[in-house]
Amino acid sequence: MQIGVGLVGVGGIGRHLGWQLRPLSEARLVGVYDADSALAQRAATELETNVYPSLSAMLNDPAVEAVILATPPHTHYRLGLRILQRGKHLFCEKPMALTVEHCDALIQAAQQAKRILMVGHVLRLFPLFWQSKQWLQEGVVGEPVAVHVQRRGYDIRLFGEGWRADPAKSGGFLVEMNVHELDYLRWLLGDYEVVAAQGVQPLLKPRYVQHWQALLRFHTGAIGVIEASIMDTLGGYFVRIVGTEGTLEHTGFSGTIRYKRVDGEEKSLTPEEIGTPEPFMWELRSFVRAIAYGETPLYDGYDGRMAVANALAVQQLIEQNLVAQSRSRKRRSKASTRLNSSGNL
Repeated sequence: MQIGVGLVGVGGIGRHLGWQLRPLSEARLVGVYDADSALAQRAATELETNVYPSLSAMLNDPAVEAVILATPPHTHYRLGLRILQRGKHLFCEKPMALTVEHCDALIQAAQQAKRILMVGHVLRLFPLFWQSKQWLQEGVVGEPVAVHVQRRGYDIRLFGEGWRADPAKSGGFLVEMNVHELDYLRWLLGDYEVVAAQGVQPLLKPRYVQHWQALLRFHTGAIGVIEASIMDTLGGYFVRIVGTEGTLEHTGFSGTIRYKRVDGEEKSLTPEEIGTPEPFMWELRSFVRAIAYGETPLYDGYDGRMAVANALAVQQLIEQNLVAQSRSRKRRSKASTRLNSSGNL
């Protein structure tokens, strides 16, 4: 059985998803659409498929049973709702939407239409991330009690141009990118509360927090720290999980994953040794097989909703702290002015 799939949005991630869909025996790329017609035509030629003149034309085509939505985040709710209401299954790139209310509306629309809704939290499927979950389930470090995640890099130019530079369109890099880490942590250790968060915005652009940290407490009792930056010139990715019987750590998208138990046992693996499928192809196969054969998708709309909810919880605490700090500086400045004006230097 082959599922006919349409692709909406043919920027970098959209075209990559199109390429990863092509080898799947369970799916066929029927055509593409993008508001930029020239870009859509180039992508259609590259992917050897059709180009639709409008989204309506795609949604009116009975050959299109499912749609991959890879447009900027601020369009996900409006376009996703339209796709689901036309009876098409939806694979939506992350973040699912920019508000929890819009996420809930998309989930409700999928339920009403009895259609699959999957959100692209592909970080779970990269080899070292995937293996960390498998080892935790095997109990190699016992009961996890603490986790520390860092994602740091210098991405000022990427987030300072185009739709990513506008927080109304991207949600800022915390919502646009770090939903991945926030989803990964929930997948690893379950639901959590954001206990505290702080961030800084020292550069004029982009117009949102550029480096942030947060403290988490999981419902299991475990504690967590997460830090992310788009202004760290050294960069790096780091995950460490401390358990009652050992410690596990890995270095993100490359390098190794390893653990050491209290009894001295050690093990390490490289991505090549883990040997998982290409992550984007893997998630798309899960999506089309959920449609074709009723399999449970690797992650769903609720996972997408919770990632957005947790990102916004972090963002809210950061903004509250920034406001408090601004008021404190103003009070100190006024106090200093009064002292100077009275001659008390």
